[in-house]
This record gives sequence, C-alpha cells and structure tokens, in this order.
Amino acid sequence: MSRALIDLHGGDGETTGVVTPYGDQAEATLEALRDIERDGGPSAEVGTAHRFQGREFPIVVFDTVEGEHSRPLWMAKASRAPEASDWMRSGIRLFNVAMTRVQTRVYVIASGTRIQEAARKAPNSPFGHLHALIGSSGVRVLPAKSLITPPELNVPRGEFGDRLAEVLSRHVEVSDVDDETTFYASFVAAIRSARTSLWLWTPWVARRVRMILPELRAAVDRGVRVTVFVRDPSDQLQKKPANLSLVEDLRAVVHTVVPMHVMHQKIVVVDEKTVMLGSLNALSQSWTREVMVTMRGAYFARKILTHEHAEVFARPPKCPRCGQDDIEIRRGAKENWYWRCYNSQCPTGGGNKAWKKDIDLWRRPGSAKR
Repeated sequence: MSRALIDLHGGDGETTGVVTPYGDQAEATLEALRDIERDGGPSAEVGTAHRFQGREFPIVVFDTVEGEHSRPLWMAKASRAPEASDWMRSGIRLFNVAMTRVQTRVYVIASGTRIQEAARKAPNSPFGHLHALIGSSGVRVLPAKSLITPPELNVPRGEFGDRLAEVLSRHVEVSDVDDETTFYASFVAAIRSARTSLWLWTPWVARRVRMILPELRAAVDRGVRVTVFVRDPSDQLQKKPANLSLVEDLRAVVHTVVPMHVMHQKIVVVDEKTVMLGSLNALSQSWTREVMVTMRGAYFARKILTHEHAEVFARPPKCPRCGQDDIEIRRGAKENWYWRCYNSQCPTGGGNKAWKKDIDLWRRPGSAKR
C-alpha cells in the first residue's frame, strides 16, 4: 500500500516519506520500492519515526503495522494511562513524531478493527483519537479490500480510491498470456534476456528439452546461473530410460538439477524480475492445451523464490554414506522438508532405510552452523 501511494503522488510531482515504528518494516518497504527506483535510488525516503525527527514531507504514509489478525503492537498499545509502562508511553511520543512530519496530507495504514477497539477501550489513546476524527472534514476511511475488488462489482470508493486502485493494479504487470502454441517463442526470448539467473520448476523432462538445451547452454556460457527442479526418478514418467537420459543431458549443461518428490509446479523465474507461471511444463510439453502467464515485478519474483525455498533447495548435499549426489527433496507427514539419497547402491539401503536429513529452512545458504 505504501508503494501504491508513493506512485500515485509521485505522478503528481509530490514527495512522500514513509514512516513506520520498526526498522524491519522500513527495510521490507524499501525492498518493495526497488521495483520503482528513480534515478538509481529509491522513489521515496523510508525510515522509523526516530530517524525522521526534525524532517517534514509534503505527503506522509504512516505504516503502523497493526493488522486485524495479529496481536496488538506498539501503536495499538500506546497509552498515557497511569498504569502504562515506559514502552507504552514511548509509543505516544513515536506516534506524535510520525503524525507531525506531514505538510499537506497524511495516510495512516492500520487495521480498522484495532482502531475501533481502541475507541472502545482507550478513547484517549492515539488510535482512540484517530477514531474520533472519522467523519470530520478532511478525514476519510478507505477500506483496503475495496482497492482489489474486481471492477465489475462496482464497489464505490470515490475518485481518489479509483486512482489508487488503478495504481495498485500495475504493481505486478501481467505482460503476456501464452498458450501451448505461443509459449516457446516467449520462453526462448526470456532465456535469451537472462543476465544473472534462471530458475525452472518443470516436473517432467522429455524430448522437448532437446530444443531448449542450446538456449540453456548459451545462457550458461554468458554467465547465467541455471537451476532446474524436476520430479525424482521414482515417478512413473520420469523413470523411463529415455527420460532419465534426457535428465543427464540437462545436468551436463546447467549448473544444478534437483529432483523433488511429487512436485507439480510449473514456474520460470528470470533474473529475479520476471515470472512465468501456469500449467505448461516447459521441458516436456507436447500436445496438451496449456496456459502460462508472464508477470514482471522484482518483488513478486523474489516472493516466489522465497516461497519455493529456492536458494536452500538448490544446494543438496552429498550422501555421507555413499558419497554420491543422488539426492532428492521430499516432504514428510509433519510438513517437514528433508534430503533423501535415492542411490540404489548406497550401503544404507533404499526405502525407509535410505539416508535422510532434515532441511534447515531458516539457515542462510553458505552460513556457518552454530
């Protein structure tokens, strides 16, 4: 939401400052703004209320980070009540600093439920006073969900709300929609455009890969890191000798091929900026009707990579028992991810006896384990 407001006022030539109580939220907001950098830098200043003491901006967005489905945080608990702690009292000062950075217009991003609770339980709190202003001249409430409601539902949100909804809709740009007849021209163009990284989730590998291998080889030659996730060899289609041979051909070209048990995602991520997502299996499609949507937006691309645990899953270990790299990814009954050796010659054995190791999803790749 902060980014949409920055875009909206930036189009009007106005400067926006984004204020938040927490350093972590400031960092997350800056990350989201990297998609719309201007002149090599962020499109707005973002920081905590403490950082902006003494500063003013024409437009201020105050992101309180108070959500309806989380526990009340600093701003919701800010209070001058006699029994209030020092921490709660400091919240009053922080709220005042944030709200006095503005010259012309301020936006407060917060849960309406939290503000209503404050009005009922603590009317003299910052959120209580904010609730008291609702309905007065110059104060407006805009439900965030109205900004993502399909236009055909005709939800009234006013001229400003319509403008903000239009800006918000552009943040993940849907640039192309391909079916099986047009996808490969778009896919090849995407591979050729890659400069740093190419991630593929493609469950099955079949004859189609022969057409793509030269493009992948050219990408690797110009320094693009290529990582491919495929189904493991226990899959009925993947374990066919011809398909296993094609997987080996793929391994000979790209940096990393990681088998994953019962995976079904069909995703392409290029340079952490462009995502192709849909039903088409990029390395095996032949005759079925499919669709793939291409979306541009670095924040969205990074969210996809994070959701798929891409960096962690792309570094399978060698089996310590057989020393081979025949390692697949599986998900346990308790939703835990683990590495598993599928080498039939491993001395540990196969099936339930196969070597396994839980995957630490919270550990950064390459960091030392404490």
